[in-house]
Amino acid sequence: MVLLSCPLPSALADPSSQHQLQALAGQGDANAQWMLGQALLTGSLGETDEAEAVRWLQLAADQGHALAQRDMGMLYEQGQGVTQDVLEAFFWYSLASRQDSSRARLRRDALAAMLTAEQHEAIAARLKGWRPRK
Repeated sequence: MVLLSCPLPSALADPSSQHQLQALAGQGDANAQWMLGQALLTGSLGETDEAEAVRWLQLAADQGHALAQRDMGMLYEQGQGVTQDVLEAFFWYSLASRQDSSRARLRRDALAAMLTAEQHEAIAARLKGWRPRK
């Protein structure tokens, strides 16, 4: 399992904090969605659930949350909770790189050599049309 790079607050061990995090995530708060996704991947809430983690991270990434976008890239690159897909990984890393995520930029650049010119063009077109959802 991939342990993602940002530790979650120890306060999440408190059930009331967990409930508040889940409530905020359910209300569409992208940072809470990212934190909940991380917690479900790492087990910091007491259990792991990759499918639920991916769902929360995807919601945050779709809203433009850079860390969630980077994490989606990592999940697709490694096939954790999703089908491994280098093109999807490259796409999410590219989005995160727009927000100055140096780790995402490094991974994007490493994957770039694996893509054909046609694949680069398809991802470039997808990136051009991408807009965050609110």
